[in-house]
Amino acid sequence: MKSQRQLQIGENIKRIISEIFLRDDYSVMMNNVITILEADVSPDAKNVKIFIDIFGDSTKHEQIFNKIVENTPHFRYELAKKIDLRFTPEILFVHDKTYQKANLIECLLNQTFKNSDHIIEQSNKPKRKTSKNRLSKTSKTSKK
Repeated sequence: MKSQRQLQIGENIKRIISEIFLRDDYSVMMNNVITILEADVSPDAKNVKIFIDIFGDSTKHEQIFNKIVENTPHFRYELAKKIDLRFTPEILFVHDKTYQKANLIECLLNQTFKNSDHIIEQSNKPKRKTSKNRLSKTSKTSKK
């Protein structure tokens, strides 16, 4: 379980990193939205994992994430100027794709429900008699 200090430092780091994203136009230049989901601080506050998600043009997600990782030293430098800690934590960015996976699962479930509704509608329709059945009934009655 996280200590109160770790949670406070994490929230502070989230705020500072999001300000850097806004100031340096990381998302605007590629027409995407970058969301910081969580900043997970180690117990000694020397390391932080920052979980981010990128919304928008999915073809550019990896390119944007790689650019963020390349600029990790810049983020750490800016963080050092604004955070009041003895040591500036090492930053590790993690591309969290949980929401993308959840959206995919939701789409698949919606398709499944639509298909199952269609199948149920098909099974509830009254079955029509074929012409063979009609002929066989008439032929039986005519033989008597």
